[in-house]
Amino acid sequence: MALLQRNEFGIKNIGQSTTVPDNDVAKLMYYLNCVCFSIDCNDDPNIRRLTNYSNWSSLSVDEQKQLLVLCYAFSPDVFDNKVFFQSDALCQNSSNKFYEISQVRHQVLAVSSIIVAGRARQVNKIMTYKMSWMRLYYIEPMQGLARRLSGQEKQRQRQS
Repeated sequence: MALLQRNEFGIKNIGQSTTVPDNDVAKLMYYLNCVCFSIDCNDDPNIRRLTNYSNWSSLSVDEQKQLLVLCYAFSPDVFDNKVFFQSDALCQNSSNKFYEISQVRHQVLAVSSIIVAGRARQVNKIMTYKMSWMRLYYIEPMQGLARRLSGQEKQRQRQS
């Protein structure tokens, strides 16, 4: 297990600023990208495609459904207080920040691996976030995309 102390000199912020398109699909792809940056899940080419949020508009409706299901399986409650930590203080001026797991020492308990969807995943980094980040990149996009896809499905059924 590893621990995090924000005042420790060895902590290395490894994140970078990014611009995410204002679209539910792009935001969920960014959320999934953050998950895969923290844990070892980029070994699957299908997952990698779903984390490329700059190309959000190239996803088919079926891929958007896959994204929704995957984000549900990789929901924040699976990672909270294990890999993701809500901490305004550690985020400082950002809405989220990543830290190298090797740099983590005292304040926040982090696990070295986690079981997600029946598979053990190695924890490479931790992410701290503000609740506004979680609302913007997970909660609201999940609701919006689910509503849109459900509406499309109902419309398709009526046309059949």
